[in-house]
Amino acid sequence: MKIMNRTGRPRLGRSLRQGSTQEEKIRREIAILKKCNHPHIVRLREVLDDASSKKIFLVFEYVELGEITWQNEDGTPAMTMDYSRSIFRDVVLGLEYLHYKGIIHRDIKPANLLMTKEGVVKISDFGVSFISGLSGEDDELELAKTAGTPAFFAPELCYNDPDLPRPQITNKIDIWALGVTLFCLLYGRCPFTADNEFELFNVIATDPLLFPETPNVPESAKNLLRNLLEKDPEKRMSIAEIKRDPWVLEGLNPSQKEKFLSEELLSR
Repeated sequence: MKIMNRTGRPRLGRSLRQGSTQEEKIRREIAILKKCNHPHIVRLREVLDDASSKKIFLVFEYVELGEITWQNEDGTPAMTMDYSRSIFRDVVLGLEYLHYKGIIHRDIKPANLLMTKEGVVKISDFGVSFISGLSGEDDELELAKTAGTPAFFAPELCYNDPDLPRPQITNKIDIWALGVTLFCLLYGRCPFTADNEFELFNVIATDPLLFPETPNVPESAKNLLRNLLEKDPEKRMSIAEIKRDPWVLEGLNPSQKEKFLSEELLSR
């Protein structure tokens, strides 16, 4: 059950029945959210444990504009290049903070990015996130291959060969999902698609990255996407490299650039 505000956006809070695996997930989410204090991470305001209804309510800060709109009805991108870049920068800073705190979000995608009326983007929905040091860590790593949204899965999560070593779950899966998200913002579609989940996993793991024909996306943005959507996680970009990418820094004046590159991590 989700608590809706008057506009119908399911972001004021949510509830769940106790005594289930869902309760375990939400309590993990609470533990993660309580560790976070950053302008690009949605803030947990209150946790209400209602004994009479056996529900737990999570109340978040109100993010006025809700989920970002990235695709028009005709499948074209809903945002300009500069607007997409601004959103991307905010998400990069939020991810930098999460990874510093040892948190892997595991479900970065446009639907989990909320925007304030001032245009600040906040990462939301930590229901499948992983953080080292919490109980059940081994189980959570085992579940990583099924947590998240398939179209945003990294290649290392898509191999289903029992003879291959178990994939290492690292923050590079968030970098891949960040790349898929940027592709969605720029092109209005996902980079890898298929008719079913099995096919999709094979496409993600083996097919080359192809770009739709459009004159609006420069080669610098495509180069960034190639580095974000590198199938080998060892070669995939780091947050530090992303922050210094020419396309990411484009349009910032010297003071804005300095602030972006030296953004302090809060609540260290």
